[in-house]
Amino acid sequence: MKKLLVVGSNGFAGSYLKKELLDHGYEVYGVDLKSTDSNTFAADMLVPENMNRIMEEVQPDGIFNLSGFASPHLSWEHVLKAIHLNVDVSVNLALAMKSFCPKARFIVIGSANQYDFPACHNQPISELSPCKSDDPYSVSKQAQESLLQLLAKRYELDIMMTRSFNHIGPRQQRGFVVSDFASGIVDVERGLTDELRVGNLDAWRDFSDVRDTVRAYRLLYEKGHSGEIYNVGSGKVYHIRWILETLLSYSTASPRIAYRQMNNEMPAFTKVLCDPTKLYEHTGYCPQCDMEATLRDVLLYYRNLPSPT
Repeated sequence: MKKLLVVGSNGFAGSYLKKELLDHGYEVYGVDLKSTDSNTFAADMLVPENMNRIMEEVQPDGIFNLSGFASPHLSWEHVLKAIHLNVDVSVNLALAMKSFCPKARFIVIGSANQYDFPACHNQPISELSPCKSDDPYSVSKQAQESLLQLLAKRYELDIMMTRSFNHIGPRQQRGFVVSDFASGIVDVERGLTDELRVGNLDAWRDFSDVRDTVRAYRLLYEKGHSGEIYNVGSGKVYHIRWILETLLSYSTASPRIAYRQMNNEMPAFTKVLCDPTKLYEHTGYCPQCDMEATLRDVLLYYRNLPSPT
């Protein structure tokens, strides 16, 4: 039985990836700041000695790094944190892999936020589309990719990277468009407010169910090509207004819609559409989850949470 190590295993996508891998017969270990079970290591991943110890003990056949700093906007407030979490952790893992399991496959999960969306002119975004370097987050991700490619070449390591587009599902915390809509609707249902605050409803974004996304990660481990960068997305755009209307159709709530202005929002005309052709061709991946069912699942998740006191 092959052993796989999920770094950032307690997070939204990490917890789903652990289940996906276990369901397909792998022996799965996790690493995060807190341990949740006997197969999860509690460790500060910025400390190289911690990664060396874990890698030596587990001797994994595959490693997934889902940890990191994920917000371009907040990276201006936490410049060094963004650099350290996105560069240092992945380099620590790669060097520990070189020392203790040099034949393992290392998959580093990145973000579509690396792309320069306006420069893509509403066209499908491929791995060759322009990336941006206008915030500390994007600079850190470019440095991460460049360093890992350098280490892979120097030490003959099997490393691949993703640029993952939006993925949603139950257990996603507030602070993202779908979870904010769903939790806000539940707040109205519970009588906590009569208002639902929203941003730009006229944008179009590529969304996947997180369960599809982690299936793509598993397939990359099994079938992906070493050294490649892969877009992970659905290849389909959804109108943000349609998402809100669909969630409201599952509810008896009639909230008052309040629009908020965010300085960092992209123009309303911008469409962000993933071109996942390389992923499809190399792995046979194809999305399976129905978006309307996913939206219903997210709403039910927030309904089942206890009401705040």
